[in-house]
Amino acid sequence: MKINDLYTSSQAAATYQNQNTQRAQEAEGAQATSAAKKSSNSTTSGSDEVSLSSLANILQDAITESPDRTAYLKKLSSQFESGTYKVDANQIARSLVDETLGANSTGDSSGG
Repeated sequence: MKINDLYTSSQAAATYQNQNTQRAQEAEGAQATSAAKKSSNSTTSGSDEVSLSSLANILQDAITESPDRTAYLKKLSSQFESGTYKVDANQIARSLVDETLGANSTGDSSGG
């Protein structure tokens, strides 16, 4: 697991949620305006259509937790609360080295 990937996806999800909140507030304002117009001009009819981009679908999937992930997080939470959660320092070090070597092997010539 790359730490940066986790941060990026959670940051994207937070941005997506903020944008959705803004859009929802704007939509509520537009609906109130539309309702006022309809009451003053009841002969108007129309339809609205919503189309989500593929990025929106990906972000929605990212913020929706799977049952497996939920169970895993509950397990970690209970271990942490009971004081039995142990950090595997060897696994962390191994991941850091693998990630660093992986970045260098993909053509990163900035260090070395």
